[in-house]
Amino acid sequence: MSETQQYQHYSTSGEPQPPATARPQFWKYTLTALIAAFLTFCMTVFSGFMVYAFLNGHGIINTDRQTTNNISFATDEETVEAVQKLRTVLKLLGDNYYEKLTDAQLLEAMTSGLVDEVGSRYTMYLTKEQNDQLNASMSGEYVGIGALVTMNKNGMAEITEVLADSPAQQAGIHAGDVFIQVDDTDVTAIDAIEEVAILVKGEAGTVVKLVLYRASEGRNVEFAVTRRKITNAALSCKMLENGLGYVQIRDFSQGVAKQFEAAVKDLTSQGAEHIVFDMRNNSGGRADEVIEMLDFLLPKSTIATIKGRNNGKEFSESWDSGASMGVSDTMRYALLINGNTASAAELFSGCLRDNGKGYLIGEQSFGKGSGTQTYSLADGSAINVTIFLYYLPSGESIEEIGLAPDLEIFLPAEVAGLSISQLTIEQDTQLAAAIQYLTNLK
Repeated sequence: MSETQQYQHYSTSGEPQPPATARPQFWKYTLTALIAAFLTFCMTVFSGFMVYAFLNGHGIINTDRQTTNNISFATDEETVEAVQKLRTVLKLLGDNYYEKLTDAQLLEAMTSGLVDEVGSRYTMYLTKEQNDQLNASMSGEYVGIGALVTMNKNGMAEITEVLADSPAQQAGIHAGDVFIQVDDTDVTAIDAIEEVAILVKGEAGTVVKLVLYRASEGRNVEFAVTRRKITNAALSCKMLENGLGYVQIRDFSQGVAKQFEAAVKDLTSQGAEHIVFDMRNNSGGRADEVIEMLDFLLPKSTIATIKGRNNGKEFSESWDSGASMGVSDTMRYALLINGNTASAAELFSGCLRDNGKGYLIGEQSFGKGSGTQTYSLADGSAINVTIFLYYLPSGESIEEIGLAPDLEIFLPAEVAGLSISQLTIEQDTQLAAAIQYLTNLK
């Protein structure tokens, strides 16, 4: 019996459950700010409408009891009415919810709701577990099954890449499989990818049971996968034909810039005159890493302009590369992109295009042109706040739009379910187009 047969069998519990209902896209963390900051709460009393934020046993904001935590609001009519509405809602919940809610539970719910509902899909409240997961995702090492996951256009957790020799590959899991259930938890309604990741990850040697929907077969498939320590190789490289190099960049996690520079130097030492950068399914990562990589490739030029707010004030600054380059100024790049190319990966691709160095091939990218900062709180939880939009050297903002490829080309339908690294050159029509484009430049 093969390893795939050992782990895989078709679900017999009910009909297949494809992601039928489109829901909002949630791409929760893809371009973090340069550092994670710690936020100190300073409750300042203004000469406005004062509310003492004390919740009594009935969940009412009480304005006639002294506490140590003061929250101030403006005195305009709209604000006063909103505060009164909040008092009413809290009282209704406190008096009528089918289970008694403590003041701490109500405050936690208010905190989560406040952050999650301000308007940016990337501004969110993170529990301690989710915050730990975010930090782990940027380190490149974790205990799990060895599959890269993103939220797809239907708001479902979808596997985009299965790492070689990983537990996921050994179990027969495919790229394109969509999460339906993790152990006993239905995850179809979960809209934050880190929540799914927390369920999938665990202690090394333990087994996680998964139900995944496989569109190519129109059914749910069940797996039992043993977790182990995974070191996620952020990139891989190889020489192609005709003096061309190839670098697949999976993410911009910590340390990838140094790996990138070493890979490019290795390829040029082998005679690479131009390089294909494969950004497909790259959901982004750390801003400092992508800036360092672009600085290595570019002469003195603009990488991006960012505009946002910090500490109550608007700011605007330019990210620029230095005059020194790590490669020949004649080197050109073909960048492969698709609908899962997002955030820092879009910045990398768009910047090279706008500086006359890159040519985009593939499909319209995701469209995340903003950056977030994660502020850790005292109990280990955090808030992830959208603090700026970035603008490419051309002045273009790709927020909610994405990058349009210079040459639009799709992969053939028959390769659905294969990871990018599993495609042959005959199957990978996008890579074949990139090779042809760069060959014509020689």
